[in-house]
Amino acid sequence: MPYIAPAERYQQLISEKRVWLSDITQPTHFVECVIMWDDSTNQLHDVCFENCRFQECDFSNFELLDVVFKKCDLSNVLFHDAILYRTEFYQGKLLGTEFLQTTMKHVGFFDSVINYGQFSESQFKECQFKKCELKETLFRYVTLNDVLFDYCELHDSDFTETSFKGIDLSTCEFDTIQIDANALKGLTIRFDQAASLLPPLGVTIKY
Repeated sequence: MPYIAPAERYQQLISEKRVWLSDITQPTHFVECVIMWDDSTNQLHDVCFENCRFQECDFSNFELLDVVFKKCDLSNVLFHDAILYRTEFYQGKLLGTEFLQTTMKHVGFFDSVINYGQFSESQFKECQFKKCELKETLFRYVTLNDVLFDYCELHDSDFTETSFKGIDLSTCEFDTIQIDANALKGLTIRFDQAASLLPPLGVTIKY
């Protein structure tokens, strides 16, 4: 199935307000708002956050459906055990953001900085990473099913115990990357990338 973008069907525009997360009950486009967290809800749908600030928000165990984050700073925000469906992150700052044991389907990360992020033990299906910085990011024990990595920086990222079957990294850049030898089957790379990928696995390349 091809990638499906979020449905954008907002009924109102709210700008420069302070908003409690639990008060978001209808399709809304928020611009330059401060989103404040409370623990009275665990669902979010049909919402766009543009250039918003998130105050002590924790999306762990949340269900996100048709949610868009544009130019938002989500650094160090937690998405542990969350379910994300048709959710997108545009030009975001997600330094150290944790998506541990998260289930994602039709989720896109575009032009975003996700260095030091954590996606370990998560499941991806029909997701996309385009023009993202993913330096020193953890993808340990991850399931990648029809996932696109397009023009991403993957320097020092860790894919331990993650299968690369059907994954194409040929447009990406990396100096070193941690990957298991038994997980290489089905991976597509450029010829020049082999020099960075194979020596840590004990392979000697002669020129």
